[in-house]
Amino acid sequence: MRFLDSPSPEELAAEAREVWRRRPPRSSREHFTELVRKGWINARGQVTKLLGGIAEPEPNYQTWTMEDEGSGRENRPPKPERSPKKRAGRRRPRSG
Repeated sequence: MRFLDSPSPEELAAEAREVWRRRPPRSSREHFTELVRKGWINARGQVTKLLGGIAEPEPNYQTWTMEDEGSGRENRPPKPERSPKKRAGRRRPRSG
């Protein structure tokens, strides 16, 4: 039995770059909407169970738009505030 040669990482990267070059540029809004419509993320940007995450996809994910009521983008809870003191302890002095 003979195995086919696998492409090298460089060949895979070149092929991927060529595919991206041929694709028309999209806005972040268009890209986000596409990911929600595929069911990969929900309207809050959480990875769904379809990709191994813990979030549920939007009930209408295949036709979802950002204008849908309760999309989560406008109603997202505020991010927790970070204390500068917590970051200060993360750096370690270099030993020389």
